[in-house]
Amino acid sequence: MDKKINLDYLIDDIIVNSEDLSPFQCQICLNSVIDFKKETLSFDVLQCRNGHISCHECWNRQLAIKQECPSCKVKTLPNELSRNIFLENAFRALKVICPNKFKESKFQGEAVHCENGCPNILKVELLEHHLKECQYQFIKCPNNSNKCKYIIRKNQIEHHNQSVCEYSMIQCEKCSESIERNTFKRHMESECDSLMITCSKCSASIGKKLMTHHLETDCPMEEISCLYKAGGCNKRFLRSQLSQHLTENNNHTFFIQNIMDLHKLQLDECNQDYRKLEKQHKELERRVFYLESTVNSTVLNSKPHECIGGGSGTNVYKGKWIINNWDRKLREYPISKSLNSPFFQIGSSKFFIMLYPNGNNEIKGFLSIFLYKIYDRPTLVKYSLEAKNIDPSKNYKNTHTNNFVNNNGNGWFKWIENKSQNGFFSNNSLTINISIKIIQDHSLVTD
Repeated sequence: MDKKINLDYLIDDIIVNSEDLSPFQCQICLNSVIDFKKETLSFDVLQCRNGHISCHECWNRQLAIKQECPSCKVKTLPNELSRNIFLENAFRALKVICPNKFKESKFQGEAVHCENGCPNILKVELLEHHLKECQYQFIKCPNNSNKCKYIIRKNQIEHHNQSVCEYSMIQCEKCSESIERNTFKRHMESECDSLMITCSKCSASIGKKLMTHHLETDCPMEEISCLYKAGGCNKRFLRSQLSQHLTENNNHTFFIQNIMDLHKLQLDECNQDYRKLEKQHKELERRVFYLESTVNSTVLNSKPHECIGGGSGTNVYKGKWIINNWDRKLREYPISKSLNSPFFQIGSSKFFIMLYPNGNNEIKGFLSIFLYKIYDRPTLVKYSLEAKNIDPSKNYKNTHTNNFVNNNGNGWFKWIENKSQNGFFSNNSLTINISIKIIQDHSLVTD
């Protein structure tokens, strides 16, 4: 950002016709009543009730000593001063020279005109806006302000950067690096990446930028380690001798075998880590499954469907799952989307039913139903699921015995037909009778 230099000028310095200022003379200090110092410009002309004017500073000083007009002695309080709009408008219309017409500093207290200064003459009321845009204003050199002390006009900055300022940034044509103008010679002689320098090992002429790569990969006289150092060969030799070295020791067969054994050991360790991670993954899958089931159970535990029942022993559960608003379930649960029952518990084991109102695995026209156990240990279970019909003699019951050893469910893909007239969905609801018996909990078995 350009750093603007404030010029020290008064209205007397820039007025085109000095006689135009006589109506605006302060009765006390004889200076202009308009405060016109540097960037501060106020057009307020203050007067007493009889029309005598003074500058702001003289009014403040006078009324602090004695509250009366110094000209007519009429009693005057600070809040009784009024503005003289006529004089203010007249002042705005005065013609002035742009302050940037002058040189940067005065000579013996006088503003000095400059041939390269701003040529504009304008009304006072336009001056403030003009100064913000004036291309002749003085600024500090933007290049390394701690070193370059030049103060130049804004419209000369391009010439200053290209021809004068030794701290301006230029781009090296060969390496494209940005450098200060005063470092160009040193850069071209010793720093530029495009310089061709001689390799200290093989005497080849290499670009400075490429020298590191040359030494690391190409230089025939650079000392290197054997390619099979990891296998135990610790010899060092010149890169040009690499081919000859590799023919030694039976073509390095022993060292190659060492590396292969090392890789095999590393592979075994990776396999162990993989099996460990796989086990952790399965455990996390089990936990996620449990959490998802818990969430579903929490959502589904309130009507429009509910699970009612209780155990008749520590290893038996008998109850029923009532699913209301069946027609809505058919719309909300398309094929392969399941509806889960609330949890029910037998001892320390938790179970739930997973029902597919429109079938699972592309079985259309039938309900699919499965019993799930939240897996914690292998458990042998005998269970039955019965769909209640409006005619009890037509109830549909399936019974099965299954050993639950993981998170997979057990049940029937093709259970009852999904027809509203078959008697299972009376009153737009479905009731499923549930009977579960734990035959053997493997956690209690001792070999």
